[in-house]
Amino acid sequence: MVFPTERLAVFVDGCFWHGCREHRTLPRSNASFWRQKIEGTRERDQQQVAWLEAAGWTVIRLWEHDLPEPGAQRVIEILDALRNPTPET
Repeated sequence: MVFPTERLAVFVDGCFWHGCREHRTLPRSNASFWRQKIEGTRERDQQQVAWLEAAGWTVIRLWEHDLPEPGAQRVIEILDALRNPTPET
């Protein structure tokens, strides 16, 4: 999800494709290929976050196994903070 006005990007990563440490499994056949594929995805994820943050964006990454309510609440809280910044003292 993208909130362009607030410059907020929200990713919901799949456990298999993004190598969730909690739910990660590798297929038995062609395991080397899949290991490289998933590690490449993880590296690309890190590059995307670094690029977006360097461009002034806030990035949230959630997992597919996360409960929707806490993730949505996190997005709402960050959106609120971005829309209503507190003045620095």
